[in-house]
Amino acid sequence: MSARGNRFDASTTQRPRDPKVDGQLQVPTNTVRLHGSSASAVGSRGRVGVVARAVCCAVLVTPLLRWAIVSHSVSARRSWRRTCPRCSICLGPVGDVVSLTPRARCGSCGQRLGPPPWAVEVVFAAAMALLVVAGVRDVALVAFGWWAAIGTVLMFVDVAAQRLPTRLCYLAVGGLGLLLVGHAIATHVWEPWLRLVLGALGSAAVVAACALAVPATVRWGDVRFALAIGGATAWAGWLALYTTAVLATLAAAVVGLGLVAARRATIKTHLPQGPFWYAAALVAVALIGV
Repeated sequence: MSARGNRFDASTTQRPRDPKVDGQLQVPTNTVRLHGSSASAVGSRGRVGVVARAVCCAVLVTPLLRWAIVSHSVSARRSWRRTCPRCSICLGPVGDVVSLTPRARCGSCGQRLGPPPWAVEVVFAAAMALLVVAGVRDVALVAFGWWAAIGTVLMFVDVAAQRLPTRLCYLAVGGLGLLLVGHAIATHVWEPWLRLVLGALGSAAVVAACALAVPATVRWGDVRFALAIGGATAWAGWLALYTTAVLATLAAAVVGLGLVAARRATIKTHLPQGPFWYAAALVAVALIGV
């Protein structure tokens, strides 16, 4: 056979490749792809597990939230409700515990108490699920869970009594700020916490100016609640704060115009702003993340 043929045979006849070349093990491409898919599946299962645990914890806390809602859903000139308005049985953990369940009725006389059945449970569980999906974890999840719990109470109280109690507003922003100080110490990153302070003060200043300009529409309870909303959303980022303001304003305007068109309200009717701000803040944090 000719030399040309020998060269052809030598080039076409190859020895099996050794997977270990120059001391480095070559991993097949399909193996890497399989490992990547497995890691993605494990990450998805882990996120689902965190969401499930957060929702379970939320359901366990809701009896206390119902108690707080029933206690604070009174007019500004009345003391906090501690007994059933019909049978005068004591409400709360040391009294009628049936009223703290999703049944939402007095265990003694059957009087309707607080929000509709399962309303508090669904709202708070959805809030915690949104926070987990947004990437909130560890100390930050505890801090935002505290904020979401009190925010849920304030939302239902505002709908029922058109008021935002001072102590609840301060508890929301104070607890959030103190818990996120621990997060800043653990991570050695203070920029988000400084944004929280600036966002809370800036939001309250803007809403206070609106309260002075149009006192019939914006009240001072809204100013105090703006501390909690502005602080939480600014910690996630300035874009989250701006998104919250836009979404809350648009939602309130649409609902208000709808009520006026349906002749269930007039232009001078006060529309509770707490539910719109709270829902807009959750959506903004979930969309933008932390």
